[in-house]
Amino acid sequence: MDYSNKRTKFKITASLQKDSQQDIDQTNCSVQDDRKIHIQAAIVRVMKARKSLSHNQLIQETISQIKKVFTPNVQMIKRCIEVLIEKQYIERVPESRDTYHYIA
Repeated sequence: MDYSNKRTKFKITASLQKDSQQDIDQTNCSVQDDRKIHIQAAIVRVMKARKSLSHNQLIQETISQIKKVFTPNVQMIKRCIEVLIEKQYIERVPESRDTYHYIA
C-alpha cells in the first residue's frame, strides 16, 4: 500500500515587518491628534451640561470621561482648554480667572 498525498506541504515562515522610525513618528503624531480631538469633545460635553465650572472641576470631569479610552495628560487638557477658548467655545469668567463659561 503506497499512499501519497496529492497536496504538497510548504512551510511558510512569517516575516516580521520592521517599522521605520518615520512610520512610528507618523503613527504617534496621528494618535496625539486623535486624542486632542477626543479631549476637546469631552470638554465641550462637560461644559455644555454644566454651563459654568471651575478649572479643577473641569479637569476632573474630563479625566473621568476619557479614562475609559486612554489616560489623559493634564498638560494636554490645559492646551485643549486654551484651544477651545481661542475657538470661542468657552470663555473665562472676568471676575474669576479659574472659572470657565460655556458660550456656543
